[in-house]
Amino acid sequence: MISYILPVYQAESFIYDNLNRFSRYCAESELSSEIIAVNDGSTDRTNDKIETFLLENKENGSMKYINLQKNRGKGYAIKKGVEVATGDYVVFTDCDLQYSFENIESLVSALINDSSNVVLANRMHKDSIYEIRSENLTYIYIRHTAGRVYNWLINLLTGLNIEDTQAGLKGFDRVTAKFLFEKMTILGFAFDVEILVCAKANNIKILSVPITFNYDEQMSTVNFIKQIIVMSSDLLRILIKRLTGYYRK
Repeated sequence: MISYILPVYQAESFIYDNLNRFSRYCAESELSSEIIAVNDGSTDRTNDKIETFLLENKENGSMKYINLQKNRGKGYAIKKGVEVATGDYVVFTDCDLQYSFENIESLVSALINDSSNVVLANRMHKDSIYEIRSENLTYIYIRHTAGRVYNWLINLLTGLNIEDTQAGLKGFDRVTAKFLFEKMTILGFAFDVEILVCAKANNIKILSVPITFNYDEQMSTVNFIKQIIVMSSDLLRILIKRLTGYYRK
């Protein structure tokens, strides 16, 4: 069984439709599954949209919902989802579904058939494909350049040697997921780095797979720069914990 965790924030415009799409995907899959939606303290009508979906699909017992009253960060939302996950494998993906169901299926297949405990979507893989609107080209250039510099810094300070630590599609076997997220202390966007540092410290096998990534929306460079600043501070915290042996069992 697969536990799919969807961290949700300020998603009133699309969350109802995306839950419908994800539910249909799970119903048509040969694998049994559960969907765990975690609303990270949204202040718009995201909660209303999710509750409407649950009411209209109450016969679907494979859906779980956690409504956090306060915004705590993407990492915290996924952590709460992992706590209630009952699947043999745990996968989280972004609720805007930028990663296609084909990507999710490929990752799950690798998770089940490979001996790796952690499988990562890798946007930098030589076989990965980007789908980009022309008006987003400037944003993509800035983000890609900043992302490559930041990823270089991550690998320098952590020794991870991973091409893409920040993709919003990752999978784990249940035992590994429970262990990594229990050790996790970073609640925001740098949580990915922390769980990977923890995995490496405990010799947990990590595999990356190529994906097709869709940049289809108008992007905010300002928000991305703010994320980089906050994540850099979190990275220093991770480095200190790594040096003090916090992540080792």
